[in-house]
Amino acid sequence: MTPGIYIHIPFCRSKCNYCHFVSVPYSRATSVRYEKALIKELASFNPVSPESEIDSVYFGGGTPSIVPAGYIAGLLETCRRRFRIAGDCEISMEANPGTLSLEKLRILRNSGVNRVSLGAQTFNDRELMSIGRRHDSETILKSLSRLRECGFTNVNLDLMLGLPGQTAETWRNTLRSVERLGIPHLSVYMLDLDDQCPLQGMVASGSVQLPEEDLISDLYLETLEFLSGCGWAQYEISNFARPGYACRHNLKYWQRKPVHGFGLGSHSFDGQTRCANVSGMDDYLDSMNSGKNPVHWREPVTREQTLSESIFLGLRLTRGVDWGQLQETYGRERLILYEPGMRELSQRALIEWNDSAVRLTPSGMLLSNEVFQLFI
Repeated sequence: MTPGIYIHIPFCRSKCNYCHFVSVPYSRATSVRYEKALIKELASFNPVSPESEIDSVYFGGGTPSIVPAGYIAGLLETCRRRFRIAGDCEISMEANPGTLSLEKLRILRNSGVNRVSLGAQTFNDRELMSIGRRHDSETILKSLSRLRECGFTNVNLDLMLGLPGQTAETWRNTLRSVERLGIPHLSVYMLDLDDQCPLQGMVASGSVQLPEEDLISDLYLETLEFLSGCGWAQYEISNFARPGYACRHNLKYWQRKPVHGFGLGSHSFDGQTRCANVSGMDDYLDSMNSGKNPVHWREPVTREQTLSESIFLGLRLTRGVDWGQLQETYGRERLILYEPGMRELSQRALIEWNDSAVRLTPSGMLLSNEVFQLFI
């Protein structure tokens, strides 16, 4: 149960119209205050198992790549002073195309960052404009070229299916563009809007149209086949990797391993308890400046929750869950309660189920939230 560290860098130049993550406009003054607060939170953390070695550090956002490279390097140095960082630690940073200069990348590489996740979303410029992205397809290619020049071999591209104006042909063109790049890891997400997103209001008013759900479903299934044929193995609903490049940090969430979260709105899990920090910048800075704990809520995970989490998080992985092992751990009498619903899901071809394993089918991945309802 080797823990990971998540550090939230909430700053963005502008907020994309589909985004519902915790983010704030970038300003140098606020970022300096935030850096000091993060260092204070990292330095004051008391892990449950201080002897545990950290084998993944993940800088998420926001847009971590818009802060100076020395900012990230300083936070990593604080991590090394406070935690036992493994020699082969996977150190990831999210980045947007157009925010990575050669000088910045060299500093990041020298500081220990060895994996970059680039938010490409699509290689169609019109689609990029429709969701408020500040880059174009040419900028994606330039950023990838700089990453290669600076020695970054572990690179992920985020892609998004279901964007306004997206067609079967534009999506296939994006996949063909990716095929030529030799990227070792891809994340393919379907556009997910909530009521707080400006794009949701535009869709509701009729000023923007999204692709039909049937088309999105067909393209997702087509994508699975295409990527498999190109050498990317799907290991999770939205994630595909060439051999040896599965994201170590993200696997911790699906395998219920401990992750210590730091910064605005970050979440943590120590194996027994889940908690989350405050999501308001002023609240977070005030807490750290006054020496208070920035945790907004904390709740223990019950044995029943542990069982349900083990199932629905494990089902996100293509290998599924070991049903026999769950029965040994939690007892046959508890697992049997799920079996009527599972028989129905199996008959609908949403899961494959035998005595030893349960896994989602491709159709089940498309309707995964419906499947997970059974276990929540």
